Amino acid sequence: MKKKILLFVAMCLLVLPITTKAISYDNYKTLNLKEALKDEEIEEAFKSYKETDKQVTIYLFRGKGCAFCRAFLTFLNSIVDDYGKYFKVVSFEVWNDSENSALLSSVAAFMNKELEGVPFIVIGDKVFDGYTESYDEDIKNTIKELYDSKNRYDVFAEMTEEDLNVTSIDENQNSGSADVTNEYSNTSSGKDISNSEVLLVTFLLFIINIIVVLAYVNYENKKVMLKLGEKSKR
Repeated sequence: MKKKILLFVAMCLLVLPITTKAISYDNYKTLNLKEALKDEEIEEAFKSYKETDKQVTIYLFRGKGCAFCRAFLTFLNSIVDDYGKYFKVVSFEVWNDSENSALLSSVAAFMNKELEGVPFIVIGDKVFDGYTESYDEDIKNTIKELYDSKNRYDVFAEMTEEDLNVTSIDENQNSGSADVTNEYSNTSSGKDISNSEVLLVTFLLFIINIIVVLAYVNYENKKVMLKLGEKSKR
């Protein structure tokens, strides 16, 4: 009986290695909206602002001194009074932080976006690559729609440690749309499976293991019953 229990435990453990852990931006150097505004020497245009867990997270990859990044922060600054209750900002400075730069490459690759420069803005499952005033209404609508959604997509909840393989940065070049001097190279071939898909596969493998173990136990029980039947005939 002990042998059967050990076999069952061993087979269940086979599915554990594929369970992956979502990454956390807490491991990186980030700034919130107020800190990012201060870093770019932009005066706050709002009366009050408070971050809560209910707000939509805007992930902003930026370079300090980037004109387009500063323009985007200025835009957010101008809509806080009307939209501030809907969003908060997690800002990653990538020009002077190599870990944030590598993270940007990984996020872009995970979301199947060709990285051309900064700002690189992620809101839910939508990416705004660069910034112009023509994006304003789309950004506001995206924030509100995600805030009202019952199933919010968050890239950091979907990405795992395995998705952090993209770390290379190309030689300095003009990126065009964002007026930046750094161009990032992607070494990942595309988006990996999401955590929900991993969990589904894990569950299916677990069920298969249970079926195999039960079949084995049933087979062993039949063998025992046959032996007992043969002995009773004697």
